Amino acid sequence: MDNLAERLHLQTTNKPKLSVYLQTSKGIYETGEDLWFKGYVLDAQRLLPSALDKTLYVQLEREDNNQVVLQEKLQVGNGFVDGHIHIQDSLRAGNYRLSAYSSRSFNAGSKEFHGFRKLKIVERISTQPKDTTFLGQGRAIKNDSIHFSVFPEGGHLVSGILSTIGFKAVDAKGLPKDVLGTLYENDKPLLTFKSTHAGMGRFLLTPNSNKRYHIKLKGPSPQQVYILSGIKTQGKVLQLLNTPKEELVFKVSQSSSLKKESVYLRVQIRGLVYTIAKALLDKETIIKIPLKDLPQGIAEVTLFNESLKPVAERLVYVNHDQKLYIKAILDKGEYLTKEESKLRLKVTDQNGDPVVAHLGLSVYDQIYKTPEDCKTIESHYQLSTQLKGTLYNPGYYFDEKNEDRKQALNLLLLTQGWRRYVWNEQSLKAQKPLDSLYVKDHVEGELAYIKKRKNTTKQSMVVIYNPLEEGNETFIPLDSLGRFALTADHLKMGRKLYIKHFGTDRDRIQVTVKDPFNAINKIKETKHYSYPLAIIAEKEAYNESDVKAWASIQEGVTLDEVEIKGKKKRIYRDKYLSKLDSLEKLKMVERNLDYVCKLDNYLNCPIHRRSNSRKPVEGEVYLEFMFFSDGEWLKGIAPVGVGYWFKSPPLPPYHSDPYLSKANLMSRYNLMCTEGYSPKKVFYEPVYDTIEQTNGFPDYRNTLLWKPDIITDKNGEATIRFYCSDINTKFIGIVEGVGISDEGFLGTKSFEFFVRK
Repeated sequence: MDNLAERLHLQTTNKPKLSVYLQTSKGIYETGEDLWFKGYVLDAQRLLPSALDKTLYVQLEREDNNQVVLQEKLQVGNGFVDGHIHIQDSLRAGNYRLSAYSSRSFNAGSKEFHGFRKLKIVERISTQPKDTTFLGQGRAIKNDSIHFSVFPEGGHLVSGILSTIGFKAVDAKGLPKDVLGTLYENDKPLLTFKSTHAGMGRFLLTPNSNKRYHIKLKGPSPQQVYILSGIKTQGKVLQLLNTPKEELVFKVSQSSSLKKESVYLRVQIRGLVYTIAKALLDKETIIKIPLKDLPQGIAEVTLFNESLKPVAERLVYVNHDQKLYIKAILDKGEYLTKEESKLRLKVTDQNGDPVVAHLGLSVYDQIYKTPEDCKTIESHYQLSTQLKGTLYNPGYYFDEKNEDRKQALNLLLLTQGWRRYVWNEQSLKAQKPLDSLYVKDHVEGELAYIKKRKNTTKQSMVVIYNPLEEGNETFIPLDSLGRFALTADHLKMGRKLYIKHFGTDRDRIQVTVKDPFNAINKIKETKHYSYPLAIIAEKEAYNESDVKAWASIQEGVTLDEVEIKGKKKRIYRDKYLSKLDSLEKLKMVERNLDYVCKLDNYLNCPIHRRSNSRKPVEGEVYLEFMFFSDGEWLKGIAPVGVGYWFKSPPLPPYHSDPYLSKANLMSRYNLMCTEGYSPKKVFYEPVYDTIEQTNGFPDYRNTLLWKPDIITDKNGEATIRFYCSDINTKFIGIVEGVGISDEGFLGTKSFEFFVRK
């Protein structure tokens, strides 16, 4: 038993340690708005907030061509991070992805990438979405092609043993198709079956290896035949009998021709073995697995023979009710415009005991919701990231309104087949070991000598600082190769940071900092973006063509045109570089020893020096003295001798105060600039008194509240107050979160209310 547990635990070292989920303030954004988001960085096995990674890399990219339009670095605090992105007016409307990467959640070994959220960006929301028809709730998309698959429970059929056979039917796009079919034995109808949820269903069969079996589906292609093959003459079968709350009950059967032997049933969840049962198998036996100490999630139940070889496997979902139960209680169901709302949140476990949870809350106009996005924190961590391939509408299995959700989830896992669980022992073996992380939790830098004097002392450190904050200079040591690392403590010093070395004017030193997004972009090319399928059947949820401005905008003042003028040669510099620029120009004035020869009009004449000279005048053109020697033109005094060629090329108009480029200025002060963490922005929440509610300025906020950092108290409660806007419509609220100390406790809750004039 120890061997079965240990050999799986050893393989989990190849698996990423963390998993990232993104929650956004809404699903549809207009150009010119702020996109608010929260990142959950959880331990991939126990689904608890993790403090391992300190940096989250975020990108906003177009879905059609993978073009990155914005990227940021954010500081993660104990497994949570929140930020915002301003959507520029110039950004083209379309479908986008907001992706998040951290060091221990993103690597080149795993082929599927789940750490992103799909978004829609439009120039202007037109009107209320039209009535739509969704797959699974109405008419299905017309598509005649069907891919039909059968999945014997445990992995295979054995002659003479009653088995459960699951089946699944999808169309060419991977969307479910409801089917009605007949199973034939030796060309004679044996039984009929039909799908019960999302193209999936099951039936019972006692197969005979001496007979032939095939399936025909009723529909547009009745001649299509699906052969039921692979029936073993002898072997073992694993069958789940029932799933009560207290225990799992399995029946293990084997062919009568096989000898009596010991078998083992291993139960593991996310790479952690919780239970191993041993039984003596003659013909059949019942094995019961207690569920008391198991967390919620997909359990892989594997049957091993006496030689510890896996012979059957079954995925089953356990402790479905072990989650966060979130109650969102509003003091009213309907509010007036600009009226204050009071929301009380209460979080408990399945027993009604309070839970301390970290929650994210968004309240927004219903028109900005994308109905086809069914991704939640529960479906992300418990299903999408645990199974290979793309799932259809996984949120269905966590919505308490669906009474058949547990039975449907059992069908989903029955129709996965072998090796579909990402924590499967064989799947883990196939992954590359994480000997080195490609995406670092820190930013790497290097100091290199382009030209070095013989007696120059080798530098052992550099200094990093934020010039806008005094006294925060920090020394960073260099290794033997001149490399250094910018950790979270350095990056949190500010958005724009400066690194200074201690070279002299005679040394040529280059300090470079690697862009971590280069490694991310390279690895992304090997990834498959996996997102749940839940597609609108026929009509779009909104119409971007012929959009009309909101009626509320008529109450404001529209400017037809705004003209901004500026001086051509005005160069923008930040506050710190402007200061350095002024200092450098002052030094130039103080040490300006330029002169012009009165005899030949040479600038800084090397022959006459300062005798017969005058001061240069701004804007005048002077000559430069040069002579030809050893195949090149040189400046200075020509050696004594004959045969030299001379020339006097004109110089550019004289300026004692030359413009210093940013590169020149940084070089003079031994500096290089890099970016730290993006600063946080506070979500705007107005407070209205009675007079402002009736006579104040119009308020057209479509997102009333974004609060990503709610932590419930010891009673599992939190109270939030916010003010409505002048938009009179239905608003929806979404609460998602994770238990801070309870393993695998996740939850989501939605609510709605109306705002009237």
